[in-house]
Amino acid sequence: MIFIKKIFFVFLIFTHIVWANNLPDLGDYSDQYLTPYQENMIARQILYQVHSSPEVIKDEEINDYLNFLGEKLVFQSDSPQRDFTFFVLQDDSINAFAMLGGLIGVHTGLFIAATNESEIASVLGHEIAHVTQKHLQRVIAKQDRDKYKSIFLLAIGLLAARSNPQVASGAMVASQAMNVQNFLDYTREHEQEADRIGIDILYRSGYNVGSAIDFFNTLQKGNRFSAPAPSFLRTHPITSDRISDINNRLKEYPYRYINKDNYFHLIRGKIRALYSRDSSAKIFENNIKNKTYLDLEGEKFALAHAYLKDDELKKAESVYSELEDKKNPLIENLKIQLLIKKNNLSQAKRELEQMLIKHPFYRAFVYGLGEVNINLGRYEAAKDSIQQYIFKYKSDPNLYKLLAKSFKGLGKDLEYHENMGEYFYYQFNIKEAIIQFGIAKKIKSDDFYAKSRVEARLKQLQSEQLFLEEGRKK
Repeated sequence: MIFIKKIFFVFLIFTHIVWANNLPDLGDYSDQYLTPYQENMIARQILYQVHSSPEVIKDEEINDYLNFLGEKLVFQSDSPQRDFTFFVLQDDSINAFAMLGGLIGVHTGLFIAATNESEIASVLGHEIAHVTQKHLQRVIAKQDRDKYKSIFLLAIGLLAARSNPQVASGAMVASQAMNVQNFLDYTREHEQEADRIGIDILYRSGYNVGSAIDFFNTLQKGNRFSAPAPSFLRTHPITSDRISDINNRLKEYPYRYINKDNYFHLIRGKIRALYSRDSSAKIFENNIKNKTYLDLEGEKFALAHAYLKDDELKKAESVYSELEDKKNPLIENLKIQLLIKKNNLSQAKRELEQMLIKHPFYRAFVYGLGEVNINLGRYEAAKDSIQQYIFKYKSDPNLYKLLAKSFKGLGKDLEYHENMGEYFYYQFNIKEAIIQFGIAKKIKSDDFYAKSRVEARLKQLQSEQLFLEEGRKK
């Protein structure tokens, strides 16, 4: 259900004027789909905006949870080898969207509205189906080049309006927005196909297929008490025919009971406490007092984070003590955050080292240990620990940034700029990456291997940039 109407919404968040000028020339789409190269070119530029947008959540626990869930579903799709990227956008509206290049975004409002993991999975499964069945390409293939360009230009106006309505008032008018929205739409056949395939992905991934209908019911029930309707329903209306079709399909699958998994509720609690409008501790206190919560542990977890955010450490510790026996890495990381807030870095380091023995690839602990070692001035230890993980997470920009900080502390400027270059490269900012490697190349060093490594990498990036620039002209 997240559909091409969404394409302009995503672009409105992630687009700037330079992007519009750098779009690859895709020609006339009346008789051809996007080539894989053209799709990749667009996806790269979107990812650059994803990494640089302040509205995209950079929380590794939330992102790792969403990507684990998404990859689990993709594995059961008919394109398990295809690359997908999942990310979370801080927006209380109930929505999600699929884009070219296997990019799928989820609003924080979707997590807040969902009552269990199966409901989130049902939305992701549907979006994955839109991508694997090339519905986006099919719709774009019917548009001429001018309309294709106008999607991006419209996005610029909408982005400006979102950040500063007065500045943007002359850029785009509402009627123009509606015109683009009207021609960017999936067909009923696309929706039915995505429903059918999404439900099958959901079932093969071990979830309750009934959650597809349960989530619609949750949205429609909530809509009775609020206006306007959730954006998910406005852009993807659930007709009686469609609900009937989904219900008929669900009869083909046996009922499956899903054991309660509190990981979803803890993630949802963290989102509500840190990335939602209604995030005051008083709200969570009242919910617990009145027993008006979806899950008690999730509500307490949200309350602890709300206290932590407000620097009410004693209250946060008190709530944590009610959760610590649950032995969940999210809860264990809450303890570490408390220690860091109290500036007890030595104990935080010991705890993180123990946690990485239990959860060796939990990135919140990896980042945490790196930051703590750097703050303690243990730059060599930080460097050694981070380098271990770069072998596994080679494309993780955060690891390169931590490694750069470590080298900075060690007084190794060449390695500092080298790793900042990799940081920008894996954020799809190749121009800034080249600048950083150019600085590194000019630094005097007796380390022949380091100099050679930097020079070779700089040449590689310059060749890649030239290739990308040539591609935009095609």
